[in-house]
Amino acid sequence: MSLHDLLKDKIPHEKLSLLPRGFEIIGDIAIITIPPALDDEKYLIADALTNQRKDIKTVLRKLHKIEGAARAGEFELLLGNSTTTIHRENNCAFFVDITKTYFSGKLYYERNRIAQKVNDGEAVLVLFAGVGPFLISIKKKKNVKITGLDNNPAACAFLKKNIELNDIEAHVILADANSMEHIFKEPFDRIVMPTPYGQDHFLNLASSILKPEGIIHFYTFKKDFEIAHFKKLLLESGWHIDFYRGCGEIAPRAKRYVFDLRKN
Repeated sequence: MSLHDLLKDKIPHEKLSLLPRGFEIIGDIAIITIPPALDDEKYLIADALTNQRKDIKTVLRKLHKIEGAARAGEFELLLGNSTTTIHRENNCAFFVDITKTYFSGKLYYERNRIAQKVNDGEAVLVLFAGVGPFLISIKKKKNVKITGLDNNPAACAFLKKNIELNDIEAHVILADANSMEHIFKEPFDRIVMPTPYGQDHFLNLASSILKPEGIIHFYTFKKDFEIAHFKKLLLESGWHIDFYRGCGEIAPRAKRYVFDLRKN
């Protein structure tokens, strides 16, 4: 039964159309965006979510977009008493506190796709590594030397815990990605970049620590009408585009995109 159906007799008819179209599940936590017009109904909505999904123990209302250097969101706790959870996907487990570090389950397909692309023996860098969704997915499937970098101390702490939880070996660096040219003395075969919104300049920095013919999986946010021009800029900058695709809408006509780029 849909959220709309669960609430049709509990919320005034004129407000039903304001109900969110969907919500995100991370472990046993549901994250939902509720408009101010539904403030009086927010707890009813939270209860309905737990009736719809019996595995939900906590409901968080997303208040603001992800922002700041730590990329942590701001939430209102509507139901439950904990913002930590263990999220499982692709035979991996991720211990995370939603309020302290960025995490989204929406890229689970991409994390598996990238892991399949990696070759044994590669030196791999994951920038903006967070709690390790890309890094651990890769290392669980492939025999590689892998490093994760993030500037959020909480994210790095969770990443180290998740490395132990998943019984893998990886190197974790707490640092600003703007310093990557000075941090790494040896180039990488492959770099994974789930880049923050509006931070495309990191692609040029990553290029300096990539081996010739190396590959970057570059995630960026673009409006649909910007893609043709962006592809042209990439080609003019010497990149070969092996593959690209949209990875989910973030606003009308705007999506997260991934570009698999090869250094010429």
